[in-house]
Amino acid sequence: MPHFYYWLLAPLLVVGLSARAQTNDTIPVDKSRYDLLHPTPRKYMRPMVPDRPGITESPYTVDAGHFQLESDGLRLINSRDGDARDRSLYLNHVLMKIGLTNQTDFQIGLNSYTISKHWEDKATAEPERQARMGDMVVRLKRNIIGDDNKPFALAAIGYVRLPTGKQVGDGAVEYGVLVPAIYKLPNDWNVGAQTAAEWMYNRESAVHYLQLTPTFTIDKEFTEWLEGFVEVVGRWDTRQNSWQASLNLGPQFDISKNLQFDIGTHLALNRQTDHEYFVGFSFRL
Repeated sequence: MPHFYYWLLAPLLVVGLSARAQTNDTIPVDKSRYDLLHPTPRKYMRPMVPDRPGITESPYTVDAGHFQLESDGLRLINSRDGDARDRSLYLNHVLMKIGLTNQTDFQIGLNSYTISKHWEDKATAEPERQARMGDMVVRLKRNIIGDDNKPFALAAIGYVRLPTGKQVGDGAVEYGVLVPAIYKLPNDWNVGAQTAAEWMYNRESAVHYLQLTPTFTIDKEFTEWLEGFVEVVGRWDTRQNSWQASLNLGPQFDISKNLQFDIGTHLALNRQTDHEYFVGFSFRL
């Protein structure tokens, strides 16, 4: 078996095996009776854990009947391919969620506005520029275990990305499956991992290809209002048989139980990987 498959599976296996030794501390309420039309009472709602800011998603869903919004208020992405350079600026790319049941939520992502610039080579003085709304993504998340106060949580997320962005989007329909997990450690430490298989599209060669994305993350709650995370991300492009790797990190600020702000960066670990800088927020109703 190729080495990258071991990296893809190992984090989830470690997290899963560690959780077997723990006991479940579930809340003493049957929340299965709540749904979209019968919202979970606020006193029974779980803590808000957004899918942002890292690549590793949260295995927790939005409580039934409640709404959550997560926004990339501003994200700058710089990338390079040989002598060609690209720069993209994301403005208010949002992910909107609604809880359908206690363990399932429905999500719509809108890339509200994207400004992209492309330099073909070092001699290019004026870049090719595009500015418009980007692609839209439709997602469904299902928690498998641990949605309420358990030391181990696991979920599955399926999505379809629609090419509504034309020149600034990916250019074709894409879809994928993500499996995130988290394990709560003592002293407010958490470790998480994710495997993802995504059917991506390359605009230049006009072909689809399989991308595998394993991640591993550690986060710490320092105070009631301050958290921080460090994440390692790998992307395996099966078409080019090559890796991209980044180290992602940043703080999160818990303004209230229903409002969070975050800032951070994705640091490239090889030349094929993008550099990213972002600031965003999440809130729920």
